[in-house]
Amino acid sequence: MLDVIKSFFIDIFQHHRTRKIGFIAGLGAGVAILIVGFFNTLFIFLCGVVGLFIGSRFDSKDDLIQKLITKLDKILPEKIQRW
Repeated sequence: MLDVIKSFFIDIFQHHRTRKIGFIAGLGAGVAILIVGFFNTLFIFLCGVVGLFIGSRFDSKDDLIQKLITKLDKILPEKIQRW
């Protein structure tokens, strides 16, 4: 019985995989909105996106700190820069 259920779920995710994942993500977002509210859910989602962005930068072996310092040097006026 357990093998039948396992093969059923494997078959579901092999065909039209992104539709199923999108459905589950949408269902989870809907439940989160109902439980914690729209703006709290939006804040949690934005924090997750920022974390995903920073994590992908660290995974790609880019020197994130050096790039951040370089961008801050370009943006900030000379009085605010530390070096």
